[in-house]
Amino acid sequence: MKKILITGATGAVGSALAKQLAAGHALALTARQTDKLQTLGHELPSAQVMAADLVQSEAAEALVQEVWQKLEGIDALAHCVGSTLIKPLHLISPAAWQEQFDLNVSTTFHVTRAVVSQALKARTPLSIVLVSSVVAHAGFANHEAVAAAKAAVTALGQSIAATYADKGIRVNIVAPGLTRSSLTQRFIATPEAEARSAALIPTGRIGEPEEVAQLIAFLLSDASRHITGQVIGIDGGQGVLHVPAKPVLKAAS
Repeated sequence: MKKILITGATGAVGSALAKQLAAGHALALTARQTDKLQTLGHELPSAQVMAADLVQSEAAEALVQEVWQKLEGIDALAHCVGSTLIKPLHLISPAAWQEQFDLNVSTTFHVTRAVVSQALKARTPLSIVLVSSVVAHAGFANHEAVAAAKAAVTALGQSIAATYADKGIRVNIVAPGLTRSSLTQRFIATPEAEARSAALIPTGRIGEPEEVAQLIAFLLSDASRHITGQVIGIDGGQGVLHVPAKPVLKAAS
């Protein structure tokens, strides 16, 4: 049984991961949305739930200390906090730019710093999985802010992996493509819209949050103990394959 902290637990991937790991593991779930977090807590009564805004370093420190005490340690961290912004460069305000870095990069820095510090003090092994995006390494129009922020998450994660590899601390990064969630609903809101989006993906379909969660669960587990510093795409090949676009058929009326 592992003691696992899942951040962004009310999101599509975070909640799917929590449900997959609930049996057989001690979970601590955190998010900013208290109402959704409590609902998830009712679904998973064995899990510890606590709201926290990880943009604030003090909140991250307090959260990790509380989780460490309640679970009597932390073996693994899945940082599923994130956001997206689809706008071209000239329409992105400085405030919106900063918000992307706060939500994606600052939260990653604060929570991983707190968890790694505790693991070093306790001299215990640790597995961390961060969530980046296909847009961090493949140019997508109108993704300037989120692509830059997710690229920073990737670089941060790989550097942490290099620094602490000899301390039993592993860090891996998953890079999903378009995945079904509230953040991507605008791209798949109708059958026609989903078909257009799916036509851009080599496998011809939208990713499911449960699939991303399964990959994260593997990377948190001892089965992946020889894997660290890796960026693993789960994007239907969109980030690396270039195949002819398929025609989009109109849905029957």
